[in-house]
Amino acid sequence: MYKIIITFLVIISLIRGEDYYEILGISRSAGQDEIRKAFKKLAIIYHPDKNTDDPDAHDKFVRLTKAYETLKDNDLRKTYDLFGEDSFKKSNKQTYYSSSYYQHSFIYQYDENVVYLTKNDYFESIINSDSSWFVNFYSPMCSHCHHLAPVWRKVAKLLNSVMKIAAVNCEYDRMLCHQVGIHVYPTLLYFNKHSQNGVHYNQERTQQAIIHFALNKLNIQIPEINESQWELFLRGKNIVQRPMLIFICGVQGNCFTSNERLIVGATFDKLIDVRMFTCESDSCHDKISHNIYAVYLPTYNISFWEPIFFNSISDIKTLIEELSSQLPNPQELSNNDFEHIRKAKSNVIWLVCFYFDDVSLLDLNLQIKKLSASINIGKINCDRYRDLCSKLSSKVNVLNYPMWGVIKPGGTFELNHGKNMKNDILKFTQFSMKATNFRTLFVEEALSILQKRDEAWFLNWFTPQYPLCIEFLLELRKASLEFDPSKIRFGTIDCTVHTTLCRQYNIQHYPTSMLINGSDIHQFTSKMTATYVIQLIREKINPSVIELTSKNFNHKLAMKTSKVMWIVDYFVSWCGPCQKLAPEWITVAKSLNNLSFVKVASVNCETEASLCQSQGVRSYPNIRLYPLGSEGLSTVALYNGQRDSLSILTWITMFFPKKVYDLQSSNYRKSLDSKHIWIINFYLPRCWYCQKMEPEFAIAAQLLDKVKFGKVNCMYGCAQIHSFPTLMLYNSKHTKESRHGGIKLDATTAEEIRDKILGIINSRAKHDEL
Repeated sequence: MYKIIITFLVIISLIRGEDYYEILGISRSAGQDEIRKAFKKLAIIYHPDKNTDDPDAHDKFVRLTKAYETLKDNDLRKTYDLFGEDSFKKSNKQTYYSSSYYQHSFIYQYDENVVYLTKNDYFESIINSDSSWFVNFYSPMCSHCHHLAPVWRKVAKLLNSVMKIAAVNCEYDRMLCHQVGIHVYPTLLYFNKHSQNGVHYNQERTQQAIIHFALNKLNIQIPEINESQWELFLRGKNIVQRPMLIFICGVQGNCFTSNERLIVGATFDKLIDVRMFTCESDSCHDKISHNIYAVYLPTYNISFWEPIFFNSISDIKTLIEELSSQLPNPQELSNNDFEHIRKAKSNVIWLVCFYFDDVSLLDLNLQIKKLSASINIGKINCDRYRDLCSKLSSKVNVLNYPMWGVIKPGGTFELNHGKNMKNDILKFTQFSMKATNFRTLFVEEALSILQKRDEAWFLNWFTPQYPLCIEFLLELRKASLEFDPSKIRFGTIDCTVHTTLCRQYNIQHYPTSMLINGSDIHQFTSKMTATYVIQLIREKINPSVIELTSKNFNHKLAMKTSKVMWIVDYFVSWCGPCQKLAPEWITVAKSLNNLSFVKVASVNCETEASLCQSQGVRSYPNIRLYPLGSEGLSTVALYNGQRDSLSILTWITMFFPKKVYDLQSSNYRKSLDSKHIWIINFYLPRCWYCQKMEPEFAIAAQLLDKVKFGKVNCMYGCAQIHSFPTLMLYNSKHTKESRHGGIKLDATTAEEIRDKILGIINSRAKHDEL
């Protein structure tokens, strides 16, 4: 009856066009996995293929698809949550796949042994990782990918403790796959530890072949010992640095396979030395029972030492579990240990687990124990130390158990707000260990930062129930790696714990981020990625955009001379299009930064309302250009094009003094005089890279007064030019060695063009002197 009511409500939502969360039948705190599961279930049921008798089936399904496409994209979801559906100016014409596509499209997202990677965590997880990775790039449209799927899952299950088996859905992360260079599906790439480049797997796609390839790549050696060594080891001799496992092989055939031995060796690499002994002599058989498959030898202790014989254990998974139980458990921390470790401010890293029941840690134990080679691991029993956990809960959100946190060098602390799945805990630990300039703030720390403002901080106000907040934490960790703590620090404030503080500072939506630098507070309103966070901070440290106010407007802009060009963005902080323009505007300013006659500025019409009103600004963002040749505000050009940096730069360069000449492809060489150096841009009008080069080429022309610039439209062909855009330098004095009379310039920005040309000129000048 319950399922019938839910189904009925979903149908009503689809018909009435309620909000996207109601359409999918999910809460506003739903994570990406929950969104995918909900959509898959509904897509199969309500696909028009299965509802041919419903005339509205198409429109309902388009509505369902639109809801899913919006909520699965973090940026679109944030925009929808803030401004609603009206913020999307998209056509209602939307295509969808057949019902069978949705039945089989989610191949690996819910497999506990396969790490599902996306553009948000692919590079951070794999490149220079402490683990080996084997990644399957697939598409749900590919039949070979579906045939490989059951094999890949079995491989992931068998190699789970050895390496990371992962998958990337190239249907959803096309740009990521294109960036990695994936052109066919499935593509399997293997990454060794601490490597940057993957090795293609081109052998048979069988379980045995894939496992054999992966294990060989690990380069795990299992030495074979003789009988005399066996006797010594069995008495505890030479077992000093690490415990040892010896596989026993004999005539009875009770031997693990070579692949199984390699799996064990790789699983306990640097924790347990693994050897092999073949028992063939009679004296050996007298001492070893026929059902003994392996012997575990602990690190030798003179007071007590005893080997452990694994009898009748022929299953590799059982053997790994038994060995894991022999390794030391994480250190149990007392009531005062946590604060003592924090206040010590040493360079030692601690991974701490707050828990109520050890049963919840069983699945994580082996993976956590393997981390003990590089960090200290402790656990706090919140059933035993309720006062400590209660005190922490008032400072940070230790409410759900088990909960994990990292104490970093210097005593800073970060709490994990992601999933408590094995891969997620390990990923959090890996990233948090690197991000030493990123911390979870206790309330007294946050108050000190907000009140004193004597240090630069990037603060993130969030709630762990909101998936976008959790994903943004990963981006902030990345951004923090780019800055020294002496310049700026990164901190997070959990508004489910510090509700009074968040209310006091008027935090109304999550995540909310701001840069605090002395008395100045700069709201972060761009895309929630590390790139844009880094861009904002660097812009505020070394500004490229001039901030105009009522105090400096008349002095700077109203009194401008005819030799200077100004381009101004009039904006308000609450305007969605203004927020999207902000990082693009910084890019525009940085691109024009080397031109002394160009000034790029902005006016915040929220704080400078009277100034904007006096200039007749009534809509936002409002981009205005005050050109060369005019004085003050007498002449102005309004921009009405696309609000991306390329389109804006192309428009601005149209107002530059003309220094790029249009030449004919048939006779451009006749225009090149020997007295000057010429740079020619060979382009195609519809080539995107050529369009991107156009403003950079125009800027470069302004930077180099003594160099001539020309461009040639190659729509009808250009001799010896086969790729576009192509930049060529021509001058008999500087191009004697070139077969075609020119030197090809490999450059994409104005600065690169300038530097390449100056480099060639300077090298020629030195050559002439010699």
